[in-house]
Amino acid sequence: MRVITGRLKGRTIPFNVRRFGDASVTPDMIKEALFSVIGGDLAGKSFLDLFSCSGQVGIEALSRGCSPVVFNEKERRRFDFIRGLLADWGEQGEGILLFNFPASRCMRLMHSRGLRFDYIFLDPPYEKTRGEASIYRNVLGEIERHDLLAPGGCAIVQHYIHNKLEETAGSLRLVDHRTYGTNALAFYEHSPEPASEA
Repeated sequence: MRVITGRLKGRTIPFNVRRFGDASVTPDMIKEALFSVIGGDLAGKSFLDLFSCSGQVGIEALSRGCSPVVFNEKERRRFDFIRGLLADWGEQGEGILLFNFPASRCMRLMHSRGLRFDYIFLDPPYEKTRGEASIYRNVLGEIERHDLLAPGGCAIVQHYIHNKLEETAGSLRLVDHRTYGTNALAFYEHSPEPASEA
């Protein structure tokens, strides 16, 4: 897998899926589709990659100018891979944060630090079942409860095409949904504020 564009364009991310057991990485087609939707120049936008795995989505965001970029991966070996790769590339500093926590703990920490994000990418381990997959509802609910999405921000869920996602999650609403083979991307934003009466 490679970085598509930006200042790290062409860099190889040498993540060996076999080495990391049940690791499931975002296909290049999905990554390209994601960034074609949210835009190429993301300078100054904040990005949370909540289930980082290989780190490639967060790295793509970093390459395109996002800052800060938060990588969270609960599996220690994958976390060490991301940390080591960024160190090898000299990508360290205030604009990059790495955490080795379960998603819920990471979200609580982000809330306690007063952090909110322009983009939150969610690619938890797939539930390859038809119908509702509770993990997406639960995580979106925590994002809403901890107020992690900035005004005008977008939470993007990568999921198995046959999973059914909710139209709303608290104040978040589904605004776009796109399918790519057996994968799909769902885009959630804050519901618009009701117009005040004159």
